[in-house]
Amino acid sequence: MRTILASAAAVLAIVASPAVANTETVEIRVSVADLDLNTAAGRTALEERVAREARKACKIEAAFDRAPEKTDWDCVEAAKSAALAKVDRDQNTDVAMAAE
Repeated sequence: MRTILASAAAVLAIVASPAVANTETVEIRVSVADLDLNTAAGRTALEERVAREARKACKIEAAFDRAPEKTDWDCVEAAKSAALAKVDRDQNTDVAMAAE
């Protein structure tokens, strides 16, 4: 299974490891610097970016050259959930620090 981690609020880093036997780790960065995550439009844009990058990171290589690639959908869902939860935690921390 692949895991997702997020760094600071400005960049979301997706770290994915394939579910296949020869595991590797892939890190993908998704910029959120141009998004206002306090709006529905900003949140939707974030979710779309995370989903797109998670699908890319969770591709399973085909055993044969002509075989189609497959997507590990459990990986995609876990990656999206972890990334969005991390963004929410980071946002709540930023709000709490601003209130002090």
